[in-house]
Amino acid sequence: QGIEEGEVRPLMTELVRNMKRLCVPRESVPEGLEELETRLMEEVGAFEERMVGMSLFNDVPANDAAGEQVHKSSTVASSPTGLSVLMNEGDSIMDSPIPAPTNNATMNLSPLDTSFPTATTSLEKHSSGTKTNRARSPLSELAHNLRQAHVEEQRSLILQRGRSILLNTDYHDTVRVGTAVPINYDDTNETSPLANLDRDRLTELFALHECSVSTTAKQILDLCRKTLDDASSISSSYSSEHSSLDGVPPMLYRTSRELLDLFRAVVPTVHAGEVGSIPRTAAVLHNDCVFLAHEALLLGAEYKSKFGGQGNKTGLLTGEICSFVDMVPPFRDLATKSMGSMIELQKGQLYELVSPRLTDFQRALSSNESVTEWDDAETALHASLYHLRHLSQTWSKVLSSQVYHLSMGNLMDVVLTLFLDPVLKAEDITEVAGRFVHSLFLDLGRGGAELFLVDGGREVSMDNNTTQQHFRTAKKYSNLFDKSQAVGQFMTMRLEEVHRGLGEGVFRSVTARELMHLIGATFEESEKRTSLLNALASK
Repeated sequence: QGIEEGEVRPLMTELVRNMKRLCVPRESVPEGLEELETRLMEEVGAFEERMVGMSLFNDVPANDAAGEQVHKSSTVASSPTGLSVLMNEGDSIMDSPIPAPTNNATMNLSPLDTSFPTATTSLEKHSSGTKTNRARSPLSELAHNLRQAHVEEQRSLILQRGRSILLNTDYHDTVRVGTAVPINYDDTNETSPLANLDRDRLTELFALHECSVSTTAKQILDLCRKTLDDASSISSSYSSEHSSLDGVPPMLYRTSRELLDLFRAVVPTVHAGEVGSIPRTAAVLHNDCVFLAHEALLLGAEYKSKFGGQGNKTGLLTGEICSFVDMVPPFRDLATKSMGSMIELQKGQLYELVSPRLTDFQRALSSNESVTEWDDAETALHASLYHLRHLSQTWSKVLSSQVYHLSMGNLMDVVLTLFLDPVLKAEDITEVAGRFVHSLFLDLGRGGAELFLVDGGREVSMDNNTTQQHFRTAKKYSNLFDKSQAVGQFMTMRLEEVHRGLGEGVFRSVTARELMHLIGATFEESEKRTSLLNALASK
């Protein structure tokens, strides 16, 4: 056997590795697997007897370290998480770098059904009748468990293909998926009774809205579906008489789940730097997770009835527990985390662009002529809108329309807050400063409305009707947009117009306290002002 290192016998290990490579079928439905196993046991038995007779190696007990190495794939594969192995480019298997589920970093990994019958159920029955009283060598053990080795070989090949997709496919390549749902610009925040929803409207509610996902996620889902198709095909085509294939459908079902777990483990880790700093990559990961979560809701129901043929109890049992619903929350959590972290990052960048330039803007509103602080405010406005337009060009082609509008409305509120606070807190606002604030908020409203001139990544032509539609869209998704427009409009009003505007609902987004403060800071003491303030105080 050559030089021994402890309990490891190099010759035996090499023999087992080569026999596994050459003799274990790589097809999902091999022909004559039972005959091959019987013939292989005979050949291995004869070979070992000749080797022992020639004193080339002694009979090796089954608990030898080399045997443990041979069955490492079987043992590791039984881990309930489905993430216990990652495949190398060759035939070998290496331990996963992912920590145990007790670690907080992997608490969101959905465990597989540990009570599910493993692939060794039917194989154990077969091997129990062929065991002898003497201990087997690792070579003989592999020959007696060829069907188990075949099952693990199929799992290893599928996971290796999945790993190759995740690591070798360019994550920046995207493809459009989902259903194009038109934007209803006249929609309000009021909810309609379910009875008023027609069939098309219900379809839109439960459909995956059109967006861009990475080709990596699309290929992983295609591989997952192909694996389930193979499992259901074997399950429905072969009866329990084909005991050599009993372990394949359960293994393929488990492997399809492991592919989705592998995506959640590999992609956020490999692309962590880009996801945390590049808006487009964060949006793509968000869409991938939403896409896979949506598909996971339907996969179980789609394949449940496809498992099991006449007399195939294993297939029927697989169909009964076929479900991917438990994987939906982790995918949605990852989607929220990736996009939420990027939005928080963009909020911080907007704050750094605007806040330093508005430090003295509140005090400068008492000036009767243009001052440097007014120029700084205009610079801050242009810088923030430029930053938002850059994000709009990136996200409008990737995100679904609804997610895009929610994201841009969220960021728009940050900019509006920074401009509204100095104005609403100012103790004295001159007429000249009021006209400047009116112009400033008018530009801010127009620039903000332009950010919503997208519809599923498609450009929208600009006309009067379209402008009004997207002003309504901006008010719908930005909580402070209507308020900023009301404050800007207030700056050029007289007291009579303010009183009339109250009845028309112009200031419905401004609180009574804020409006009273604006009136006190803008208008001089008069009987009309006192009357209006008393009317607001009574409300």
